[in-house]
Formats: sequence, structure tokens, C-alpha cells
Amino acid sequence: MNNWTRKDFLRASLLGGTAAALAGHTRLYGQAAAAAGSANGDIRVGVVGVNAQGASHMRDYLNKLKGARLVAICDADSDVLGKRAAECDKAGVKVATYVDYRQMLESKDIDAIVLGTPNHLHSLQTIWGLQAGKDVYCEKPLSHNVWEGRQAVEATKKYTKNIVQAGTQNRSSLDIMEAIAEVRAGTYGKIQWVRGLCYKTRDSIGLTTGPQPVPASVNYDLWTGPADLTPPRRNGSKGPIHYDWHWFWNYGGGDITNQGIHQMDVARWFLGEPGLPPSVMSFGGRFGYRDDAETPNTLVSVFGYEKAPLIFEVRGLPMKAGMKAMDSYKGARVGVIVQCEKGYLLVSESGNVTAFDNDNQKIKAFTKGGNGSHRANFVKAVQTRKVVNGLVLECHYSSALCHLGNVSFLLGKEKSNTALAEAIKADVNTKDTFARVMDHLKANEIDTAKTNTVVGPLLKIDAKTEMFTGAEKEIVAAANKNPLRMRAGRGAFKIPVMQGATVAAS
Repeated sequence: MNNWTRKDFLRASLLGGTAAALAGHTRLYGQAAAAAGSANGDIRVGVVGVNAQGASHMRDYLNKLKGARLVAICDADSDVLGKRAAECDKAGVKVATYVDYRQMLESKDIDAIVLGTPNHLHSLQTIWGLQAGKDVYCEKPLSHNVWEGRQAVEATKKYTKNIVQAGTQNRSSLDIMEAIAEVRAGTYGKIQWVRGLCYKTRDSIGLTTGPQPVPASVNYDLWTGPADLTPPRRNGSKGPIHYDWHWFWNYGGGDITNQGIHQMDVARWFLGEPGLPPSVMSFGGRFGYRDDAETPNTLVSVFGYEKAPLIFEVRGLPMKAGMKAMDSYKGARVGVIVQCEKGYLLVSESGNVTAFDNDNQKIKAFTKGGNGSHRANFVKAVQTRKVVNGLVLECHYSSALCHLGNVSFLLGKEKSNTALAEAIKADVNTKDTFARVMDHLKANEIDTAKTNTVVGPLLKIDAKTEMFTGAEKEIVAAANKNPLRMRAGRGAFKIPVMQGATVAAS
């Protein structure tokens, strides 16, 4: 399909499952022994996907991270690869360059790989890295869908000579660790709810007239990997390939999986919940403009954890029409609010924490430090052979929450805002969230009386199998077959199926 809509996803889900595609998977690599490092003891690092976040990783290994050095870079776009190689040369470092990640994995001169590739490649490249005997740093989210994330987790159990650290950098925040300890000690009373926020400006990416040509510099088959091979339908300021893939279901999941995974992870960490919740429900839409992007720019997902609800909010429109500034809630735009009986904690994007009483008066500013040491902690993990910050299982659960929220949205139907208000009136927290969303849309000159909202079903979740369950068989079947719950991959890019994985295929 050229442009994935919610209807396309629902139609594909109902037409048939994907379990049969799993039978033909192959292992490309046999696990090698853990690499010994270079002669001087430094960890030899290769960075994969060096256009955006990966370029930041590359520069850290060029300049900052002691005990490790950059020896290779890889990108499916030869233009990007050339620019980054020139940057390395200018810094006095000669690196090996690869277009094909699989060829990079064959090198015996690389100990660890850092994945800065798009979301849809993360799980597959993590598994391949482990099979090739490399240590892996995988940027968030761990996965494009729940099932492949579980396969990556099981791969870490199978290929135990090597380690994986996830790029959920707030797991290295000393402030957050101290704040969680205080919450669990009862300092602020019981948690009443936790709210993750991603209020981040997202302008229109423009409207094309159809599929766009792939730049000659891009090996599109490699770039697409396990996703469906379909022509790009975007051509904004980043071109038809880079960055705006975040807003297409085939590759990304909108801001809940882009930025929001960080705040989702912190919110779940504070709750202390070890896995998935019993239920999820989402509502939202793409408001304010019409463009090629598919994911919502406004989304609320409510996760029904037993201890307290986790509510996640995405807003891509500004505070009001004509402005650039974004809304804030209790002082946060991108952050987490942990509401307790005696006050609340505000966690910033950088992993710093401040506690307030219920009259919004500051109680305490935590001062041990935010998330800046996470990449150095990967070097330490490779040296000690133990991951302390950024466990892959924790990243899997937090990534899965993002996917589950999106599945509810994708199975949703448009309803009037009057009908939605009536449906949620019994839930105080959801009702409050909805009211603030309506005020936000009105401030952006959207007629909420005439503009409908997509309302997803309340989906029940079996935390053990990580599948949807319930009496409404048609909806449950569609949810379980949705590509964000499971996608097996394609051709040479099928996701290796790990024996012993607890998650059913369909």
C-alpha cells in the first residue's frame, strides 16, 4: 500500500494473520565469542544510522567517551555516509564505512555496535548484532511492534555472551532514582496517577501528489528492512526518506514512540509496574492541517494499571493559533508528572526532578544529576559485562505501551466530541484530560462542535502473552493482527523467531 491509513490497517488485520510467514525464518549468523577489544584495551565501536541521533553518538565516540573509540560507521544513504566519514577524517579518525549492516557485522575489528537507525530496524538489527557476537546499544524504542520487541528480549537470553543496553537515557538519571526511592518509601503518600507529556511543535510535512522517487544515494531495500517495501510518500524539508518517516505507520508511530517513549518509560518506572497493564484506550486525531502524515498530532492514551492509571498526552499544535510556544501542564511540556497524595513530582526531559506540594509550592529540587551519563554507562557495561542502566526488558515494556496505545487509536472510529465526553464522564482523570484537549484545540481555532475525534476501543491485555483478549472477537482479532502488535518482516529481513519466546504469534 502507498499510504497507510487506519482503515488500511483494520482491513489488513481482518483479512488474515501473519503467523504463517514465520515458518521460513533463518539465522544469518552463528554467535561468536565476545570480542576482546583493541590492543590498547579500548572498545571498538561501530555506529549504524548516522544521519540524526546516530550522528550524535558518532561524535561522542569521536570526542568524549573514554575507554571506547569509533572504528566504523554504517548508513544506507551513501551521501550521509560520505559526509560523516569526512567529519571523522577532519577529526583525525579514519573509520571503515559500510552501506550494508550485515557486512559491518562480519568485521572482527568491531566489538560493539550503536544503533541510531529508524524504529522499524531496531529489533532486527539488535538480534543480528547479538548473533554476530557484538555488544549492542539500541536507541529507543526497542521495536516497531510488540512481538518483535519480545523476540529481541528473548535473543538477549539466548546469546548470553553479549549485552544489550537500550537508549532510554533517563534510566541513568540519579535524580529519578532518588525520587523513586522517596516515593516508594511513602514520603509523598500513595501515587494517584502518573502523566507523561509530549507537547512538541510538529508542523505540517506538506502534501505530495503521489509516491515520491527514492534518492539515488539511498539503498531503499536496506533502509526499508523488515517493513513493507512501498514508495515513500513524503517530501518535506527532510526529503522523501529521512526523519518524517516518524509520522508513517510502516516505520514509526508518531511522537508517542518518537519522543514519548522516554517519558513513558519514566512514568512506568515510577509506578513500579513490572509489565503491561490490563487495559488501554486512546483518543485523538490529526488536527489543524491536512498533510501526508498518518499518525495523530494529538493523542491521549490511558493505561489501566492496577496501582494507578498512566495517562499519556501528545500535542503537536502550539499553545494557540499563530504562536510557536507550546502548552505546559504543571510546568512541563516534555516530561512526567507523578501525582501523589501529598504533592507531585515533576520530571524534566533531561531527567531532573522537582517535588511540589498540592498548592504548587516547591518542596525539594533533586540535585544528584540527570540523564547525561547514559552513553558512558554503556561503555562501562561493555567493560564490566553487566547492564545496569537501560535494561532491554524494561525498554521492551515501555515501547510496547506506545504500540498498544497506537493500536487502540488505529482501531478507533470518529465520534462527536459530545459523544466522547458522555462516554468518559465517569472517569475523573480522563474527563479532565479530555476537557484540556478541547480547550487546546479551540485555542488553535478548531471547531470542536464540527470536528470529530477518533475514539479507540477499550482493549484488554493479557500481560503474560502480550496479546489482546476479550469477548468482542472481531475487535480482538483485528488488534492482535495489527502490524503494531505483530509484523514478521519480509524476505531477507524477517525477524528471527526465538525459541522459548512467551508471546504467541497470532
